[in-house]
Amino acid sequence: MKLRAAMLAALFAGVLPQSALACGDSEAGLSCDDSGSGAEMGAKWMLSRASKAIVADKAKALGAFTKGTDGFRTADSYVFCVGPDGVMSAHPNPILQGHDVLGLHDKTGNYFIKTMTETAKPGQVSVIRYLFPKPGSTIEEPKTTYYTKADDQMCAVGVYDTDVAAPAVATPDGRVARLRQKLDGEIPASAKADWSAFLEALNAQGDAKAAALAEARRDLAAAAAVLEPPEPKGAAAE
Repeated sequence: MKLRAAMLAALFAGVLPQSALACGDSEAGLSCDDSGSGAEMGAKWMLSRASKAIVADKAKALGAFTKGTDGFRTADSYVFCVGPDGVMSAHPNPILQGHDVLGLHDKTGNYFIKTMTETAKPGQVSVIRYLFPKPGSTIEEPKTTYYTKADDQMCAVGVYDTDVAAPAVATPDGRVARLRQKLDGEIPASAKADWSAFLEALNAQGDAKAAALAEARRDLAAAAAVLEPPEPKGAAAE
């Protein structure tokens, strides 16, 4: 199903008219500059995992990207993918999910999704900068998005400049990303499979804990509503 480009553009921030730049290639197509911030490294690491997940089981991976499970979502970063037909095959925002987005453009006439799908290459990461609101916000903020081609999908992960500017030691996600990248390069090839399995199990454990906490909060809210004393009849008039 196609959405009018103008309607979509009104929902999201305009993209700066800047060309995509390749920043490197590797086994997963993600050996970009490792001297970046924790947020940048976290985005590249998430994209690397996303690429491998697509190759292993595309349907399962796209579902996880959309739901933000299996470690494919942080507070402000997420994976999104566009298929060869121009349809958004994975995105946490239901407004975009399942719709043709090739016609999506910003107020300057820059068709950024079209640019990304046309320039994405297997085994190589490209970079594009634009303005986009953080999840749950309508305020446009500078954002850098890393994208690549995995199977027949263009997949990407972005990071906001405000997160990049934050010291890596100040953010848990940044510290974890740096440690994971360091260990990814030092673990022997014979142990890679076990290391990947450990990370997947760790991500699943984190998802389970988050779900349990969310359910506990809902239960507490429901209990508070039941236990809260009724408002005196005359209180409303006062």
